[in-house]
Amino acid sequence: GVQTCALPIFLVTGATGFIGKRVVKQLLLKDIKVVASDINIQNEQASFLEYLKKYDLNTNKLKLIELDVSIKENINSVFNNNNITHMICCGYQMSNMIDKNPIKASEINILGMTNLFESTVNHHVKRMIFPSSESIYGNSQKVYGNKPVHEDDYCGLQHQSFTYAVMKLLNEFMAQKFIKNHNVSIACTRPSVVFGFGRKRSSLMWAEDFATLPALGKPVHLPFPEDNKDNFIYVDDCAEQMVLLALKDKLNYFAYNSGSETVSGKELYKIIRELIPDAEVTFDNNSSYTPFIDEQNDKRIREEIDFQPRSLKEGIKAHMNEARRNNNLEEIS
Repeated sequence: GVQTCALPIFLVTGATGFIGKRVVKQLLLKDIKVVASDINIQNEQASFLEYLKKYDLNTNKLKLIELDVSIKENINSVFNNNNITHMICCGYQMSNMIDKNPIKASEINILGMTNLFESTVNHHVKRMIFPSSESIYGNSQKVYGNKPVHEDDYCGLQHQSFTYAVMKLLNEFMAQKFIKNHNVSIACTRPSVVFGFGRKRSSLMWAEDFATLPALGKPVHLPFPEDNKDNFIYVDDCAEQMVLLALKDKLNYFAYNSGSETVSGKELYKIIRELIPDAEVTFDNNSSYTPFIDEQNDKRIREEIDFQPRSLKEGIKAHMNEARRNNNLEEIS
């Protein structure tokens, strides 16, 4: 007979990564079946399962597989062996790895993503969500003037300094071609500075250190001036947004800013000190500003999925407490 309302089965790529593992956690918390894939599952498996174990999740609904998205046959066999209905695609080579090995990065970030777009067509996927990046808006707020940047704002390549950002732009462009030509459902978020405990591969290690080091009683030096502004989103909220977008029946847009709160270095310092009163935080006032826009307008995503990300202070507190738990320290209240 006709299958009606089959229960969702999610394929998550890059599942053991910083955002990916939190996407898997959110799905398992909702009791949804997950096929979690990564290019290097062997090395990451133990720490990944260790992470999930801390949340007392039912891992019977979880299947771990090795997947290199740049190889089309591998993707096809994953689909042929699992009734995948939805995808959240987090597998990506980060900035610092792109410069070291541009060919590998192109295989994963461009060929791999395009393979995944095509699989939404070939395997009738209900919805695919992927994280793009606020870096597609270029390396400075100046282009936009003094206002939160909206999804329809755009800057040219002359305002880009990261290959990563241009690859994300190309992914967005390709995805929209697939939507137009094949009527598939694909959408992306454009996360701002994603912070949380456990970032391993990133050119943005300060987004780990600014909360982790004070939480462990260590001083932290931030590589930007104290009047530098950035928009922040807590990693679990970033994951939750993608899950809710994936599950919503119909989406109104293709791209969603996912930032939550904008603060200056000074304001960030104040929040850290409220949580850890004797925290030592210093800035590099001779340094350049972070190469991103300062502020996002995130009204669109709040209305689309009716989800309020936690306040920056709540997010930083969650980040600090995860760092403290991992180092056998008592949580801050």
